[in-house]
Amino acid sequence: VLVEVKVQSLALDRSTNTPVVILQELEGERVLPIWIGPGEASAIAMQLADMEFSRPLTHDLLCSVLRGLGGALQKVIISKVESSTYYAQLIVRRNGEVFSLDARPSDSIA
Repeated sequence: VLVEVKVQSLALDRSTNTPVVILQELEGERVLPIWIGPGEASAIAMQLADMEFSRPLTHDLLCSVLRGLGGALQKVIISKVESSTYYAQLIVRRNGEVFSLDARPSDSIA
């Protein structure tokens, strides 16, 4: 069963000094913390703040490439957890075909 989530917040795990993105289900109270790197945390923070830049950031470039190739991101699925590592799939539609790309959840959120 897929559960829709949104980014609730970014935090810092004080015990490890590692950024954490907190995802919250849209129709409930459960949260999912995912420990991420500082670069991804910065990218997510900039998106949450609706910051705009004169030049595209890496995540903006990926979106532009997808659009330029006629594709559209449909959704992101956090597909599994293995040894404390989260895995995600980008679900992309192009010319009526749907395919998935392996991705890190933190990059997918940003």
